[in-house]
Parts: sequence; structure tokens; C-alpha cells
Amino acid sequence: MAPPELLSFNAAAQIAFSSLLGWAMLVPMQPWGARFAPRAALRPALRSAHLDWLMLAFMQFGAAYLLDRWPVTHAPAVAALLVFGGWLNPVPYVMRGFGVDAFSFSGGWKQKLSAGLSGISSLAITAAWLLVLAERLAG
Repeated sequence: MAPPELLSFNAAAQIAFSSLLGWAMLVPMQPWGARFAPRAALRPALRSAHLDWLMLAFMQFGAAYLLDRWPVTHAPAVAALLVFGGWLNPVPYVMRGFGVDAFSFSGGWKQKLSAGLSGISSLAITAAWLLVLAERLAG
């Protein structure tokens, strides 16, 4: 799959996933769905993750557009980094709902693992965009 196609497909998959997550958050708010309510701490965490997956999907659509128009030698690496980061970057919000602060590299092994994955996913997204910009500026 060409990088723009991969990014577009993955962005659509993330939007579908986030939409399903939106339904999962909506049902417990209904009078008949109260028994499906997640833990109270999980609600704001899921909302944050839901929005993050949407934003990262739209970022990937933007990257697909640029990679389709600009010649980028490292386009497969850029696409892979954005796909990886696009799925993992919202996970710290979900972890926070389960009582793990994935935004701070401290504490026990769960917190360190979660924060490490969070940092790696942020690094992947940043590296992908820097690759696109650096190659565009150089060429």
C-alpha cells in the first residue's frame, strides 16, 4: 500500500474506532444504559482519548495529502511512524482512567511502561513531521 493510501486507510480506521468509542460513552448516559457505565474515573479519560484519536486521524489525512503532492523519499517511514503514533498516542489518557499516570515517567513498572510508550509515540509523530519538513526544505 502506498504511504498516502496507508495513511488515509488508517485515518478512516481511527475515525471508525473513535466513533465506536463515542457510542460506548453515550450508551451509559441513557436512562436504560446506566448499568453499562464505566468507572467514574474512566469517563473523562475515554473522552480525551476519543478526541485524540480523532485529531490524530485528521492529522494523518493531512499527511496523506502532503505525501501525495510532495516527493518525500522517506514517505514509507513517515507513514509508519504516523500510524504507530496515531494509535498509541491516546493510550495514556485511557491508562489515566485506570489509575496509571502515563504522562510521568516515575512510579512502578506499569507507569514507566505506559509513560515510555507515550513518549515513544510522541517522538514517532514528531520525527515523521520533521522528516517531511526537512526533506521539503532540502529539496
